[in-house]
Parts: sequence; structure tokens; C-alpha cells
Amino acid sequence: MPDVLPVYWVFTVISVAMMFSMIGMNFFILYKHTLEMKTWKKLEYQLILLRVTFDAFNGITGVMYIILTVIDLIHNVVPYEFSFTVGLTAFSLMEMRSFLAATIAVERVLATTIPFHFYRLRNRVSNIPILGFIISTGISCDAVLFGFCDYRYEPVPGCTNFNCATPICFQRYSSATRMIYSSTNVIFSIILCYKLFWLSWKQSSVNVDIRKANWLSLSDGLSSLFFELIPWVISYYGIVNTKACDDSENNLMLMIVFQPLGPIIGAFRTTGRVIEAFVILKLMKKDVVVHPNRISVVSRHN
Repeated sequence: MPDVLPVYWVFTVISVAMMFSMIGMNFFILYKHTLEMKTWKKLEYQLILLRVTFDAFNGITGVMYIILTVIDLIHNVVPYEFSFTVGLTAFSLMEMRSFLAATIAVERVLATTIPFHFYRLRNRVSNIPILGFIISTGISCDAVLFGFCDYRYEPVPGCTNFNCATPICFQRYSSATRMIYSSTNVIFSIILCYKLFWLSWKQSSVNVDIRKANWLSLSDGLSSLFFELIPWVISYYGIVNTKACDDSENNLMLMIVFQPLGPIIGAFRTTGRVIEAFVILKLMKKDVVVHPNRISVVSRHN
């Protein structure tokens, strides 16, 4: 068993607890707004509920990977190929979910800035092309890892998270995609935040469903900024050092030894996802009543 630091168990417990919370909350949202209330039939919520679906299954595969890693860390009985495949599935679902969230942010900005033209075009466009793009981002993970990076299931001694288990070229790819979808989500969420403030200041009438969808997208953008992008930048650029370097024998090569600090970034990211699910649960319980001169919120308990 590797000599893990106490912080490893702290972040592992936080990640598992947050993932179980995320799974339960997101499946409840899916049950409530697909089977019971049929909210999925409204255009404004379809992509958001698809994002919730990705969150639920990402939570299942993520908690499976962490549990398998802990079991293998203690008893070394889990086949590496199996645990890595579970981790890759969780990562692919996370990629698809994150690109979908960025797509929703762009959609919400267009719906708020040019609503007439947007909805006239959006009502004619199926979600199938969007879903195809989202699935392609998950398939790309496998293509890059096994094709471009030529990965062959090589265990990394002392590694206790999925990122360090992958080759350097895949880490560069995942860093690039994370920067793309996170920055897109954050930038368009800032634009959306400004637009919502402007509409509120002008006391403009806003459709109930459009308003809810806008706030749901905005909460995801803020979550991506504070619970994913900032922690990742801190870790990636070494502001908080999660790696240690040591010389190999005869100093002929430099070997990177990963500190077993556990799923730090995952713990932050999953905490953000739980907050998003909580926002969905609270916001979807409310009806927004639009008056000529003001906007008020009235709670409705189902």
C-alpha cells in the first residue's frame, strides 16, 4: 500500500459523499421533471435535463472509480484494466457534460439577446445535431488516448487519480478541452449575467421558462468558474504543487512521482455539481409572475 497522506482520505471521503448526493438529487430531478411533470417537453429545459442526466451517470461511474481505486490501494485485487476503463468512462461523461453546459450557455445568451430570431430558428432545429456533437466529444477521448497517444494500460506507480494514470499527451489534450469548455461557459455566463441585470434594471417582462433556464445556465457557469476552472488552474500551473520530482538511478532520467493526494479537483468539481442540483431543485419549485412594472417570485409547493 502506498504511503498516502491524510489529505488523500479527506478528499476521497468528500468526493464520495458529494457524488452520492449528486446522484440522488439528479435522479430525483429527472423523475420529477420527466415522468411526473413532463417538463422535458418544453424546449428551454430539454438540454438542461440532458445535462442533469449526464451528471447522474457521471456520478455513478465516478464513485465506482474512486471505490475501486481505494480497494486496489489497500488490497491490490482490482484488475487495472477494469478500474481504468471505469475511470475513462467517468471522464468521457464529464467531457460530454461539460461541453453540453458550454453549449447551453451559448444558447441562453442567444435566447436572451436575440430572442425572436433565436426561437424562430431554434424551433426548427432538432436536438439531434447537438446531441451528436456532445457524444463526439466523449468518443474523442478514447480516440486520442488509444489512437494518438497509443495508450496500452500501463500502471503508474503511486498514482491514485485518473489524471496521473494517463500519458502526458492525453493530459495535454484534457487540459486543452477543459480550457475550451470552461472558458466558453464562463465567458458566456458573464455575458448572460450582464444581460439579466440589464433586463431587471429595465423591469422588462420575461417569460417564466426562459427566465428559469437563464438562471440555471448562469449557476452552472459560476460553478464552473469557482469549482472547476480556478482549482484546475491552481493545480495545473503549480501554484499548489501536487507532484514531486525525483532523480532516477545514475541521474540519467527524471521520473515524475505523483503524490497520492487523491481526487482534489474531483472533490471541488463534484461539490459544484451538488450546488447546481440544489439550485435546480429550489428554482424549479417557483413560479415567476410577470407584472407590467415589476417581477416577483411566488413559491409553489408540489
